[in-house]
This record gives sequence, C-alpha cells and structure tokens, in this order.
Amino acid sequence: ECSEECLTICAMLSAGNAIFYRPKDKAVHADNAHKNFWKPGGDHLTLLNVYNQWVESNYSVEWCYQNFLQARTMKRARDVREQIEGMMDRVEVDIKSTDDHAKVRKAITSGFFYNTARLAS
Repeated sequence: ECSEECLTICAMLSAGNAIFYRPKDKAVHADNAHKNFWKPGGDHLTLLNVYNQWVESNYSVEWCYQNFLQARTMKRARDVREQIEGMMDRVEVDIKSTDDHAKVRKAITSGFFYNTARLAS
C-alpha cells in the first residue's frame, strides 16, 4: 500500500548520507532550511519529504543550492530510484502510494524486524 514511499526512502538511503550540507559561513541559514524538511515520525519521512519537494521543483539544481542540499547526491538518489522501480516492474510489484505515514513507518519497521534480536544458543 506504500511501495512508492518505501522505494523513495530506499533510494535516498542508498544515495549516501551527504544529502545535507552546512557551509560554515551560512550555518544558520542552512540549519533553518534543513528544519523546513523535518517531519514527525523520523529521518526516513524527512528524507521522503526532501525527495518529494525536489520532485515538485522539477529536479532543480538551483533549488538544491537554495536549500543547502547536495544536487549530485539527489541525482544519484533519483537514478537509484529509477533502477529499483524498473526491478519492481520486472517482478510485477504494483507501485502504490499513500498519504498515511503510519503505514510507511510500519512497512519500514517490519523490514527491520529480523535484524532486531538474535537467539542465544
């Protein structure tokens, strides 16, 4: 029910952790710009919000510059997203979207379930 959002989050995570930058001479401006992306519910939803706003800006490099984001990293995330989307099409996974962030958080959490604990022998 939220494969599109999970697809985008995976692409953003695989692009690297250098999405935001903070120049020393404009640290306050960068911090304020980054705060505008924050979403309750965690970093995954923040990354989703960053990508969606970049899409709305028509993948603008200037928009990345104004919001203190690495344009090269965002382009890499778009490329990774397109590759994963192609794989999903090949294995016939429907790409569905939702506005319910609780569903997205549940999907991410269920994916991490098997990494949460180990059975001691």
